[in-house]
Amino acid sequence: MSTLRRLYLYSAVQNFANSLYGPFVSFVAASTGVPPLLLGVVSSAGTVFNNVSAFLASFRRWRPLELILLANAASAMALVLMATFAEVHVAYAAMYAAVMASLGVSGYGWSLILEQYSRERRGTSLAEFSFYSTLGGLVATLITGFLIQGDPLAIRFALYAAAALMAANTAQLYMLGVDYREGPRAPRGGVGRRLLKFYVDNFIFMVTWSFAWPLFPLAQVYIFHMTGLQVAIIQIITVASNLAFQRAVGRFVDRHMRLSLFLGRATFMTWPLVYGIATNVYQIYAAYLFFGFGGSISNIAYFAYVVDNAEDRRKAIGYFNLVNALGAATGAELSSAMLAYAGNYGEEFIRRMLIGAAFARLGSSFLFLL
Repeated sequence: MSTLRRLYLYSAVQNFANSLYGPFVSFVAASTGVPPLLLGVVSSAGTVFNNVSAFLASFRRWRPLELILLANAASAMALVLMATFAEVHVAYAAMYAAVMASLGVSGYGWSLILEQYSRERRGTSLAEFSFYSTLGGLVATLITGFLIQGDPLAIRFALYAAAALMAANTAQLYMLGVDYREGPRAPRGGVGRRLLKFYVDNFIFMVTWSFAWPLFPLAQVYIFHMTGLQVAIIQIITVASNLAFQRAVGRFVDRHMRLSLFLGRATFMTWPLVYGIATNVYQIYAAYLFFGFGGSISNIAYFAYVVDNAEDRRKAIGYFNLVNALGAATGAELSSAMLAYAGNYGEEFIRRMLIGAAFARLGSSFLFLL
């Protein structure tokens, strides 16, 4: 098997493992009564802890394979502990944060490998990797959806399986022995002036984006009374939509970078708006059929913009991760604090917050046109 195909395999299996539990962690937390502020931690952990750890990793000149090996091993151990203590709210949240922090370091190492293998056709190449990665999660999500339909805490079996898969997948990548070589532009110690405004704009958008994250699982549980299988169906529609749009979007990003940056953010207003006004779960299913356009852009354009405009790619990726983490933590905890302050909030309160988040996302997306 060629090196490139082995890399595709790693990407697909890694996403399969993450998809066994990732789409359901916040849903399970809401279903088991995790309090609002802790729910904010859980719903934003995938961005906050993931990106902070990636930022810290960027200060050391580790080999990418070393980062991936050590971080995936730590993540597998944290998944086992998360499964073992799934009924303890604080432990469940803390271990999930540890999983995401470890995956952030692993993801940073993987992003360096991706940067090297996507240099000739950035948008199209990243779309190929994203395609295989996304494909890996389809079946996994459906399996766990059926698994937790009667008991949300049955997610512990998915967590154990994900830990085993992650360990095996890391071993096959390590045996491949890929390494990272710096690109033709040598590091000059900074991230570049052009990226500074991009970081500010992205921070503002991340605050508006993450504000809705604690609200989605609450709406799923208390407004639409969804089962684990219905949550899985939403995720499967999302993944299928991403697959349908992925390659065409890669070409679009190569030709229209600035417009892609705007559209990728602007279309994200759709999801809190739909949750805020929908009367049944089928309307939500229908809306997610179109997720793939903006979702595919998000998988490609922002990373491509950073590495293409950076003076020091390692440092630029690290600061991009930090900005994302700070924005996500701010928005998610602001939303959670409002829920905690409201106390006995009801359906109408959640819907109003979702609609407000939708228009805030749209407003902040206009920054990317500038």
